[in-house]
Amino acid sequence: MARLALFRPVIFAPTAVGLVLGLLVVFDRQDPPPAQRPAPPAVAKPIVLPDPEPSPPITPADFQGFQGFQAKPGPPQPQPAEPEPPASERYDLTLRLEKGDTIDKILADIDVGQADRKQIDRALQALLKKRRIAPGEEIQLEIQTPNGPSDTPTVLSLSVRPQPEREFIVKRQDDGSYGGEEKIYRVSPRIVRVQGERSGSLEQSGVAAGAPSAAMTEFIRALSYDVDFQRELKVGMKFTVLLEQLVTSDGKVTHPGRLLAGELALGKRTVTVIRFRPQGGADQFYNAKGESVVRSFLRTPMDASKVTSRFGLREHPILGYSAMHTGVDFGAPSGTPILAAGAGKVTMAGYNGGYGIFVKLEHTREIGTGYGHMSRLGPGIKPGAGVRQGQVIGFVGSTGMSTGPHLHYEFYRGGRAVNPLAQKFAMQASVGGKDLARFKALAGQYLAQLKNAPKVPVGKPEAKNDKSVRQIAGGD
Repeated sequence: MARLALFRPVIFAPTAVGLVLGLLVVFDRQDPPPAQRPAPPAVAKPIVLPDPEPSPPITPADFQGFQGFQAKPGPPQPQPAEPEPPASERYDLTLRLEKGDTIDKILADIDVGQADRKQIDRALQALLKKRRIAPGEEIQLEIQTPNGPSDTPTVLSLSVRPQPEREFIVKRQDDGSYGGEEKIYRVSPRIVRVQGERSGSLEQSGVAAGAPSAAMTEFIRALSYDVDFQRELKVGMKFTVLLEQLVTSDGKVTHPGRLLAGELALGKRTVTVIRFRPQGGADQFYNAKGESVVRSFLRTPMDASKVTSRFGLREHPILGYSAMHTGVDFGAPSGTPILAAGAGKVTMAGYNGGYGIFVKLEHTREIGTGYGHMSRLGPGIKPGAGVRQGQVIGFVGSTGMSTGPHLHYEFYRGGRAVNPLAQKFAMQASVGGKDLARFKALAGQYLAQLKNAPKVPVGKPEAKNDKSVRQIAGGD
């Protein structure tokens, strides 16, 4: 180690000399020789500009035609939408005349001025000529709204149509007065058909389908000679009736429809009835062969919904023991009309023990009929009175020994009760002679129209609440 310390200066001296020489060589290469160095840049001489000529002074003439600074036009802006046109100043109004109302009163209710009310009422009375407008009639009005808050509405026209073929109109003239006119509509017949299915009673089903009640009653009576409503008529069976309506030139019905013909499909058979008036006779109903549907007795004395108890031995529902049931019970709502099965004379009418209110008819010396448990007698029914076939002799009830509303119907031969549903009755007459060809032509026409005549439009029911109609119309 001591020797190494002696040689340490000898070793580092050459090393230090080498480093110095290396650095000198490096710096010498970075500086080029004097012959290769670029010459220093020449100094540029300054440019001297001549002095500018003085500008002329600004005068007012220099501003002639100057309109100021204008902004550059931008993209076109969308035009604002045009305002909606104001609501019409006229409107229609319907008021219903109630009991105790007058034209003056209903106009006062909508704030029509007194002077206008008097003129309108005077013009309308001149048209009516002492005829009165019945409660329930509708008054059609055309109204112009007031121009200002202190003004009153103006009636431009008022019309009332107490009959479909006749209308009374009052209009405001250009000079502010009111004048009246009567408008007459031509009435013509229109053939329509009604199709339906039985649900409930046949009459109710027909009315629901659009047929008038009177036409359905005629149809049922014409069928009742040949159809056992209790055993043959089922829910869902289809029927069609052909009606002759009377219609005004503007489409209002003046008569809902007279029965011309009808068909009832009973499954295995179809029963057809056709209205025909023989020469010198009255309207009657016939089948498609020209045979009168009228028989000496009706098959059943009403359009009842079902047979609740048949003829024969049965256990009595009240007494509790078996006894002979001497008639047929037809269940029906209380108040249903009961018809005389045939023409005859009343031999009993009044309360009769367990039968309750009871009517007995004598048709011939051998044949009679009885009707029990009525709620009340028909008009004019009393002992000794004559009745026609199909006449209403009473109404269904539950008087006497009865468990609910029904008709107990009995049929007598030689004073003895027999089964009413087992009886057969002969037809009374047929079309013949010169009438037969006319009947066949009419029957062919009606049968075709039962298939292809326009269907009667079923109207919407009228508002039941008259008071609400007046409140809405009056703006309450």
